[in-house]
Amino acid sequence: MKNRIFALALLAIAFVLQGCIGDIIMTQNARTELSRETLVASDRFFTADEILWIDLKGVVDIEGASGGLFGGARPGMLVGLKDRLKAAEDNPFIKAVVLFIDSPGGGVTASDLIHHEIISFKEKTDIPVIAYMGGVAASGGIYIAMAADEIYATPTTVTGSIGVISILPGLEGLSEKIGLEMRVIKSGENKDLGSPWSSLSEEQRSIFQELIDSMYEGFVEVVMDSREDKGFERSSLATMADGRAYSSQKAVEANLIDGIFYPDELIEHVRQVVGNSDASIISYEYKGSRRFGNIYANSSVPSPRMGFPAEINLFNFNLGLGALPAETRFYYLWLP
Repeated sequence: MKNRIFALALLAIAFVLQGCIGDIIMTQNARTELSRETLVASDRFFTADEILWIDLKGVVDIEGASGGLFGGARPGMLVGLKDRLKAAEDNPFIKAVVLFIDSPGGGVTASDLIHHEIISFKEKTDIPVIAYMGGVAASGGIYIAMAADEIYATPTTVTGSIGVISILPGLEGLSEKIGLEMRVIKSGENKDLGSPWSSLSEEQRSIFQELIDSMYEGFVEVVMDSREDKGFERSSLATMADGRAYSSQKAVEANLIDGIFYPDELIEHVRQVVGNSDASIISYEYKGSRRFGNIYANSSVPSPRMGFPAEINLFNFNLGLGALPAETRFYYLWLP
């Protein structure tokens, strides 16, 4: 009897492990295999029109991250968006796209590439894109939203934080205290510009500031290109684009966004945009993941936690290898 119970237990463990490992392999190898899920069904069976809901949650990135042995892989925001927009292009029933943005921002390049992909999608398809902001849509989050035809927020959204940040820790004092000497052989005076092991001269600081200013001007022009025709005035940039965050009410008053909706109100509005009050709301999910049937649910594939510094480690040092940051040093990122 004991042997039979032991054998059954082994079989159960093997079955569970097989399922887990299968899910991991399926999640990691089937990234581009998307399945359609209905989030809000139409009331009439014969209604074919669909509105695609795309979540853009967490820090704006390109490559994503691994969730560990039993966590599955998380495609980066850019990768996930690209896959879903391609699926939308191939679906003749998609009449509009909603981008649900809940992000403090992230990398400058990732933010700009996502913005570009949305603009390209609109040009190729003429499908309207509506941005809908969640709890936070700041810095790179609002940069992405500027690619949409219309921008809305919840009553409690925090947005704004238009600007660029670069954090360059200085460890030269620490290296002196612990007796560590970094021997750098370089081809030019500024080849190791920004190294944490040496102080910034005024000239080097001005070089960094010039880069920051250039990226900031690009951010400002994206905002003006998107919002000038909707009443946002360049004179407002002195306060609205100085890096501070704003409530959704303040953003509406400044014409930085178009309005405030709860999710059900937003869905009703988008249905009016497409001219079908019964259009269904759908999402595309990677094979092996589920949203569990409504707009509030997350995919079952782990997504990044909101916040700092879990997703972007600006202080990722390795004392044995020279201590270089893991990513670009320039961010459209809100750091409260």
